[in-house]
Amino acid sequence: MTESLLQLAKDSSADKKHELAEHVTELLVARASDTQSEETSLLNNMLEGVYDSLELEARKTMSERLCTVEATSNKLAVAMASDDLPVAQAVLERSNCLREKDLQNIAATKDEAYLLALAKRDHISKDLGGILVKRGSKKVKHAVAANLGAEITLPVFESLVKDMPKQLGDRIRHLRKSNDELIEDLFKDDGDIAAGKELVKRPSKISPKAWLMGIRLKKTNLNKAIYQLSIEHNLLDAVALLSFFCGLDMKYVHNLMVRFDSTGIATVCRATGIGAKEFQAICKERCKHLKFPESTGSKWLTNYHMLDETDARRLLSLMKMKLKATKQKKAA
Repeated sequence: MTESLLQLAKDSSADKKHELAEHVTELLVARASDTQSEETSLLNNMLEGVYDSLELEARKTMSERLCTVEATSNKLAVAMASDDLPVAQAVLERSNCLREKDLQNIAATKDEAYLLALAKRDHISKDLGGILVKRGSKKVKHAVAANLGAEITLPVFESLVKDMPKQLGDRIRHLRKSNDELIEDLFKDDGDIAAGKELVKRPSKISPKAWLMGIRLKKTNLNKAIYQLSIEHNLLDAVALLSFFCGLDMKYVHNLMVRFDSTGIATVCRATGIGAKEFQAICKERCKHLKFPESTGSKWLTNYHMLDETDARRLLSLMKMKLKATKQKKAA
């Protein structure tokens, strides 16, 4: 395969280069999490080599296919992010292959449309947010303020919100306050969190590992697994699966599950694609575990219907970033 691709790369025909780019992009997508192998490096090198000779539509297709692929090289990601906006937008909004310095450089040099795309990223660092707020229009500033994954100080946040319609500003203010409290709880000792008793292991027809294998083989899905485990009164195994799919350590998902409110576990569930029916089953079991009336679960479900998936994904991303930074600080 490698020799045939190399031969195709040497062909000067524009059609052949487009054919190569399309084929290699698909190969890279198939190796989405393989970031270290020699073959992944070769695939990226090929795309980097033909990139400038591709037409805009082909570059746009490549960007949309690779914007969430971790195996994409930083060099290729930067090339796409610096391209014309139709190409750059998907990578600017979603790619994790752009480094912080790349993001800040684009924010400092590109125009309004690029800034707006950056303002929609799941996580915005304090420094990047500062550049966006300084250079951006009111529309960009509002997008930063509404982004629950943006790390901005309270004074800056309040200065941005005051220019918004009151109802929208109040909603975002409430969300950010409750989310800040939630993130603060992640770093507290277990005994300091307002939560119920620990979950215990219960018998289940299918183990989390078996569920995971079935999901990977596309024989079932996460929603079916979570629903079944909930009606089996086995929230601990549900925590294990949610932990795997959301990327948070099981300890933190467990603590969110037994908290006296639903903000945290609702965020994890919405960000991982859990449906309302399945979340209702979780709520019912949580109420039993926490000894709450069923009416509390109904309120949690109502709030879940109103929770935006983008907000949930951004808050989850911010949780992971802050936990990672804390671990690195402790290890230093």
